[in-house]
Amino acid sequence: MFDDLKPEAPRAHGRQVWCKPPKAVWVDLGAAFPIGRPREHFAEGLDLQARVPGELLFWEKTTTGHWVGYVSFVMPKSHAGVRVSQLVIEYALSLREDAPARPQRSTERR
Repeated sequence: MFDDLKPEAPRAHGRQVWCKPPKAVWVDLGAAFPIGRPREHFAEGLDLQARVPGELLFWEKTTTGHWVGYVSFVMPKSHAGVRVSQLVIEYALSLREDAPARPQRSTERR
């Protein structure tokens, strides 16, 4: 499923690869933030084990050859959430089949 998201290598050499329009993705916070055994239960804390919807804006290649995506999403927290935009390792991202990508804006002025 991730292969549908991965940018083409020739376009990506030495620079960011933008998703135009941005792509709807799932962010697996457990894969993005691997943590050990729970220390205690704290209901009001951030849920770093959830799978949340996000929007992939661009890809960046690392020095080790891995891809990271710049994603905007909400981290769940008790009765609300915290909106973040950050780089997320490729294996924590998957394409959302339930939501279309954001429509591309027209560059034409009226």
